[in-house]
Amino acid sequence: MKTKAFAIAAGLAASLLAGTALAQDKSLNMIVIEGGDTTAMQAVVDAYTAENPGVTINLQPYPFAQFFQVAELRLRSADTGIDLVYVDAPLLASYASRGFLSPIDEDIDTASLVPAALDAGQYEGTQYALPINNSAQVLFYNKALFEAAGITPPAGLSAGESASQAEVDELAANGRWTWEQVADAARDITVTEGGRTTTYGFTVEQFGELYQLQPFGESLGSEVIGPDGYVADGYLNSEAWTKAATFWSNLYNEWAVSPKSLGYGEAASLFGNGQLAMFAGGTWNLPILEGTDIDFGVAPYPYFEGGSVVTPTGSWYVGVNAASANQEEAMDFASFLTTSEVGTRAWFDSLQQLPTYIPLLEEISSSADYDAFPDNVFRLGVYDSLNTAKARPVTAAYGQLQDAFRTAFVDIANGVPVADALASAVQKFEAAASRVAQ
Repeated sequence: MKTKAFAIAAGLAASLLAGTALAQDKSLNMIVIEGGDTTAMQAVVDAYTAENPGVTINLQPYPFAQFFQVAELRLRSADTGIDLVYVDAPLLASYASRGFLSPIDEDIDTASLVPAALDAGQYEGTQYALPINNSAQVLFYNKALFEAAGITPPAGLSAGESASQAEVDELAANGRWTWEQVADAARDITVTEGGRTTTYGFTVEQFGELYQLQPFGESLGSEVIGPDGYVADGYLNSEAWTKAATFWSNLYNEWAVSPKSLGYGEAASLFGNGQLAMFAGGTWNLPILEGTDIDFGVAPYPYFEGGSVVTPTGSWYVGVNAASANQEEAMDFASFLTTSEVGTRAWFDSLQQLPTYIPLLEEISSSADYDAFPDNVFRLGVYDSLNTAKARPVTAAYGQLQDAFRTAFVDIANGVPVADALASAVQKFEAAASRVAQ
């Protein structure tokens, strides 16, 4: 992108500037998740505007719990006050089918992006969003709490140890704990005094969220919904999902090893305060936990005994609002964020999420710079992305599925019978999905 030339002769200004939108001073707006994502995006914005001083990019952050509703309302109203938007991978079909996003400029070179991640940004063969990063989930564990309880922790990676990609692959393939082992250890470590739990054994970072919990049922052999994207009966209420949801219920009720209704980020806080022995969460927690005094390790994401290894995947994409008046400039920033060495490096260095930019992935796998902890944890992400990761369902009714699923699993954690909660979720989703399908 070229900046505006201020020294051109006045007599030539009109002809030279005509039709050169990128030459003009422009102000773009982007809605993002508040917190670490905003900090990381600001790092990318700073790098971009250093190269393009004629462009200003204003970030509009929203809390995670509100973001999806805000994005839906603003896109649906064709709000021209936003140019760029965070797009959660499974919501792309819903946005694209309703004309909320502009097709990605075909001149953008996407050859450096992981093909599967790039494909997830397509709807009916058209690219509508570009992947900012992928995601990897792991099991964090407090080594001191395991030692105090006299329990051997899971095999994992920890401070003072190095691991090549081959060694990490071996750990992920043959050293992965089952959810049953997690529950057994959690029961032994949980401490309750005077009717109050002072140390919890286990929790998940994203309480009740489909992204976090989809591997539960799928490890046991059942998809969340059917292949048409609109049917949940026989899937979400299947024997496999009933077993998975019963396990989830036991964590909060029968075994009482998990705290109820944690907000986003609270699992890492409890863990960092020494009040939580294990949590399943994203690699983005690494810099947070490195800033604490906790001696922790990182193990592969668990699976159910006798089932398949399935891990969460997919993450945020960037799309251009179809109602934006700044299409060319917005596309240029989207390209910088996702397909440039400078943009992808600024994002990764700040947020520590698994890249979809192939040169950076190759560096993580092969460079000695990633042999030591905690950088070698990203090699778990590389293994899972190639071997165990399962994308969320692609359906124009994903928002409705996510809402029904969340309600069911929050209710189950709070004591609602599993069969009742799953039946309600199936009915709620299919009723909403039928309206979307019309």
